[in-house]
Amino acid sequence: MTLFFAQTAWLVPLYPLLAALVSLAWSPGFIWKTGPRPCGYFNLTMVSVAFAHSLLALLAANAHPEALPLHFGWTWLQTAGLSIGFDGSITQPALIATLFVTGVHVLAQIFAIGYLEMDWGWPRFFGSLSFFEAGLCALLLTDSLFFSYVILELLTLGTYLIVGTWYNQSLVVKGARDAFLTKRIGDLILLAGLVAILPVTGTWNFGAIASWAAAQTPGSLPLSQELILLALVAGPMGKCAQIPLHLWLDEAMEGPLPSTVLRNSVVVAGGAWVLLKLQPMLALSPLVTTVLVVVGGTTALVGALIALAQIDIKRALSFLASSWMGLLFLAVGLGDPTVAGHLLLVYPLPMALVLMAVGTVIVSNVTQDLTQLGGLWSRRPLVGLAFLTGAGGLMALPPFGGFAAIRELLELCSASSQPLLLGGFVLVTNGLMAAGLVRVFGLIWGGRPSVFTRRSAEVLWLMVLPTLVLMGVVLHLPILLARYGVFATTPLLGWGPQAVPLLVSTLLGGGVSAVFYLRPHPLAQLPSALGGLQHWLAHDMNTENFYQRSVVALVVGLARLSSWTDHQLVDGFTGATGEAALQSARRLSFTTSGRTQTYTLTLLIGVVLMAAWLLTIVPTTLLR
Repeated sequence: MTLFFAQTAWLVPLYPLLAALVSLAWSPGFIWKTGPRPCGYFNLTMVSVAFAHSLLALLAANAHPEALPLHFGWTWLQTAGLSIGFDGSITQPALIATLFVTGVHVLAQIFAIGYLEMDWGWPRFFGSLSFFEAGLCALLLTDSLFFSYVILELLTLGTYLIVGTWYNQSLVVKGARDAFLTKRIGDLILLAGLVAILPVTGTWNFGAIASWAAAQTPGSLPLSQELILLALVAGPMGKCAQIPLHLWLDEAMEGPLPSTVLRNSVVVAGGAWVLLKLQPMLALSPLVTTVLVVVGGTTALVGALIALAQIDIKRALSFLASSWMGLLFLAVGLGDPTVAGHLLLVYPLPMALVLMAVGTVIVSNVTQDLTQLGGLWSRRPLVGLAFLTGAGGLMALPPFGGFAAIRELLELCSASSQPLLLGGFVLVTNGLMAAGLVRVFGLIWGGRPSVFTRRSAEVLWLMVLPTLVLMGVVLHLPILLARYGVFATTPLLGWGPQAVPLLVSTLLGGGVSAVFYLRPHPLAQLPSALGGLQHWLAHDMNTENFYQRSVVALVVGLARLSSWTDHQLVDGFTGATGEAALQSARRLSFTTSGRTQTYTLTLLIGVVLMAAWLLTIVPTTLLR
């Protein structure tokens, strides 16, 4: 395989970017006689070209491993001693991640053609999806922290556009606004850290930053630099929906489901990619690593708990996405980027498969309320098997890749300073995630048919085909990972220390959930005495109300104080001063008599007073 495709991998983001730009011709209606469909087909063609180029580049890189990494770049701005350039690095992990991103986008856009068959907003939606893909591929290939921030900002804009696709609905507008503002908080803090870190390291290049970090002594950084590193963590926290910047992912579920497939699988992983690039520098600060462990462990456990109480399908799965990303943050905090990379590697495809499977249910059954579904196993066994395949990849169940990655994390926790606490977090989180996935499966495919599912119609093959193709990829993913030496194969994929307790937690969590939800059990709904607990979890532990009463109330109070100060003090002082000047001028005007001797006397008195002041004050000043 020629190395040409690997050397030109920087072209991959340009294919979907071109599709997004061409979509602008359809979106405002410049091209209207063709209808919206040609725009969607053009976007699908260009993302397919990007996928083909990514695949050929990865094959070429594997055929010539000695040629990697390949570097490219160009200067974007050079002035006053400051040089900012787009530095890129083509590595095997970057090519694998690019292949995942482009592959999921191809399947998601085919899925979207069926899902949005009767929708007229194709140009705006498909153009936004291609814009998303271009940003993600550029993020994977860039080797610059500055341009990583720029691309993350563009992805925030893309989130706003995609979530707000159906902008004539009030909940959609609120979801797009809240998602944009919540992610902007992390982006602004990241910008502050980005500006502050340049004088410290002298570069924004990830490779140079890693070299700088290797020359430092861990734990020797001053507090100011540790705070800068904390600011750099805020950006990935927002993108990966980690507590306390996690509310946006829940709000973003108001968008069409094909965008949810991409957002929950590959978009949230974009922030984790930046975090992995920064890991050599973050490992220098015990404060930062402790924050990563606390945030990651808390989000993993709390996200899995909240998912168990959700009745909306997409929201139940979105909190599981936050929970998985929490495990990745935990691995980075414990100082092992390899384990974190494995967690990132095995996550996107199973999550995309799970969402595609439930998407075929949502589009044909009107509702996405879990309590109104059920009994679909006899009508939709294939997509039910697809859901189970994706669920197996997201829990610690051998031989799926998720088991190997979570087992490595559990082993890492066992070797930490708090093995019981952190290991317990991982085991409980894994059990809760298994319970949450089995709960969703049981409420949709188990039990008896409801009013909404009794006459459940078949969906278009355009939705079933990509779902089943992705199921085949997920089933073969462990084999591919073992072939390339990512995980061991004996006796099972990734089997090793801590495997038995991890498998027990999966079977326990999934088994208990199956008892309650495959054939609905009365205890599946908590008794009235504990109903408040379920309500509290269902409403995200009232986090939004807490923010309204604390952060939002503080900002509103400060704004009102500023408004009162400006109105009463600033405007009052200037207004009173002006009014006093006008009144003085008015009174002075009454003293105008027109007599020359009066004016001369006034001038004479002024000169005498000025002379007296000079004779009194100036000599005293000179003596000092």
